[in-house]
Amino acid sequence: MEQEMSPQPILQLLNNHMATKCVFVASRIGLFEAIASGHQTLDTLAKQLNVPRRTLRIIADALVAIDFLEKAADRYDNTLLTATFLSGQAGKDLRPVLKLWDTVVYPQWATLETSIRCNSRTFGFPEFSPEQRHIFDMGVATLTAPSAQALAQKYDFSAHNKVLDMAGGMGLFLTSVLAEQPDMSGTLVELPHTAQAARQQLAKTPFSERISVVEGDLFEDDIPEGHDAVIVANIVHMFSPERNLTLLSRIRQSVVEGAKLLLIDFWTDPTHTQPPFAALMAAEFQITTGEGDVYSVDEIDSWLAAAQWRRTAHVPLAGPASLIVAEA
Repeated sequence: MEQEMSPQPILQLLNNHMATKCVFVASRIGLFEAIASGHQTLDTLAKQLNVPRRTLRIIADALVAIDFLEKAADRYDNTLLTATFLSGQAGKDLRPVLKLWDTVVYPQWATLETSIRCNSRTFGFPEFSPEQRHIFDMGVATLTAPSAQALAQKYDFSAHNKVLDMAGGMGLFLTSVLAEQPDMSGTLVELPHTAQAARQQLAKTPFSERISVVEGDLFEDDIPEGHDAVIVANIVHMFSPERNLTLLSRIRQSVVEGAKLLLIDFWTDPTHTQPPFAALMAAEFQITTGEGDVYSVDEIDSWLAAAQWRRTAHVPLAGPASLIVAEA
């Protein structure tokens, strides 16, 4: 007898929305931090967080059900996972990523249908509030930290003197590289509001004297010259093939022969379905710019050739991100 098909995979996927929102709320009210010392009762937590006991129990028990908290009698503990990443006590702090997804990404994805139907930007940088801009900058910096560290370790910068980071956010890729290269200096190009935040952030680092922050638009303003390596990280997916070719050509015109171009992104296979994270994020990029997408290695090769670059390597970095190296 033919086995009956189960709808459980569909239902589980739909349930993930509810689970995710419970995690967001728990982080917003400070539940994981409050439990950090361990073995906290609902009464203690409710008083500390100024949240009604009954509704706090709803969230706490939901987190127990999805293995984000542990419960014994009437006391709650963080799991090893939440203690490490969400309590603010130890390990890598992913709370900026939760805030990014909750405050920026969720509202963006509520506009996906309109963006798909109309082929237009529906919730991008111009629509961000000042708070959302700050949350975006800090969340993306946290998300890209593993790729930045991997770039500094996997690519040999020893032959370079000065590196340019195009639209480099808070300067994380630059600081990761300069930490490994004490004789190197760098330039960060960013839009005015992000450049201002980056200056404040970089002033707190040991690299402030070695990094110049320049305000500029990738397509409208002159690209700073005198660099023998150029980092373009998580930028290509924001633009159409035509605009990407323009960008690669503009960068080529600003560097001398032999300079290296370092392209970090979610480069896909020819079908645009692997890695899966890239395939899903294509919709995010469409929402943000109205022209964003993910691209295959073959596609970037054709643009590089047209812009007078030659690909020399394709190197995995961290997670779904990888590095394409090209030479002028």
